[in-house]
Amino acid sequence: MSEFKIKSAVDYLKNLPKDKGITLALAWSFNQLAYAIVYPFIPIYLSQERGMPYTTVSLIFPLMGLATIIAPLPSGWITDKFGRRFTMLFGQFARGVMFFILAYCVFIKAPFWLFAIILMINTSVGITFQVGADAYLADITTPDERQSYFGKIRIGFNIGWALGPMIGAFFAKTPFWLFFIITGILCLIGTVYTQVACFSKSASNGIRKETVKQEKSEVEVNIFDAVFKNPKFLLLVSGTFFLTLLVSQLYSTLSIYSTKCLQISRESLGSIYSLNGTLVLALQIPVVMLFKKIKCPVTIQLMIGVIIYIMGYLSIIPCSTALDVAFAVSIITIGEITVQPALYSSISNCTNQNNAGRLLSIYSLMRGISVSVGPWFGAQLLEKYNSPLILWGGLASFAAIAAILFAFTGNKSEKNC
Repeated sequence: MSEFKIKSAVDYLKNLPKDKGITLALAWSFNQLAYAIVYPFIPIYLSQERGMPYTTVSLIFPLMGLATIIAPLPSGWITDKFGRRFTMLFGQFARGVMFFILAYCVFIKAPFWLFAIILMINTSVGITFQVGADAYLADITTPDERQSYFGKIRIGFNIGWALGPMIGAFFAKTPFWLFFIITGILCLIGTVYTQVACFSKSASNGIRKETVKQEKSEVEVNIFDAVFKNPKFLLLVSGTFFLTLLVSQLYSTLSIYSTKCLQISRESLGSIYSLNGTLVLALQIPVVMLFKKIKCPVTIQLMIGVIIYIMGYLSIIPCSTALDVAFAVSIITIGEITVQPALYSSISNCTNQNNAGRLLSIYSLMRGISVSVGPWFGAQLLEKYNSPLILWGGLASFAAIAAILFAFTGNKSEKNC
């Protein structure tokens, strides 16, 4: 009977929609959902249940940030050396194992240092899946398809992020080790889903054959030419760094500014961030289709999106109420859904099946560094200058630099580097 049920479940997965964008979006949802269930509650557990001082608890965030900086480049090498399938499945499976280990750490009340190390490893293997998935997406799509596929993935990512805290809140009164058991099981289910839906024989029909394994000499030599002899790629990843310095302020500096300076309640702030996620779910695909319909060059789309980003953050300057901030966040979100698919598409167009993992890992690395240091810049401006104009104008200048860098990427064909 159990064998029959397992076979039925596998057959069901095989018969899911053949749209690879939706398939990959669901794989991303599993990966993100597992993380989002526990992430908001980890500081609460360590500070309230374990009685650790918040100065100690807060160390987990830079440590996890450090993992997002360290992990991408090795993940990219592994992706190109051993293939997308290995990296994606390993990332999900290993993350599930790490969650089970974290459950044991909670059960035995392990010391903070051990908890922090396992969290760093957990974050690192999550990055491994992401780099593999980015390379896989580049493999299975043409340049014209990438924005549409990436838009679907962003929806799957946001669904996972939106559902996670809701599920976590539902289990809030249960033992905290149960959180990690649940997320570990979700990761294992995600591993099975990814294998069957993305890499089974029936799922692979019609997909260009991926590079499963490269010779060592190719892996070590070709990447330097691909990076340093490619001005467009360098401009794109440099622009990504500066743009993400601004993007990273949404959940860091803006939350502090809204509650401390504007006296907006936490409940209202939560609703504002929910609006951000809702707009992504509602508008991401329509915006992608609109730019595709009008045949807008991707460089122009990048410029439009960055300008909207800048307008959104500058519109925070006159804000005084939660409604004002919600309006500003709406503009920022429109910039987000305009820029992100175009940026991924532009960078992935610079790759091929031999180097996609490593080049896209550099893209991931730039975002990781920016997300780690961006809030620090915001905090310095917020603390030293009692001026919304200096704060948000100064931060918006990062995006202005990104716009200049992106502008120079339109000199060559939009199809490739």
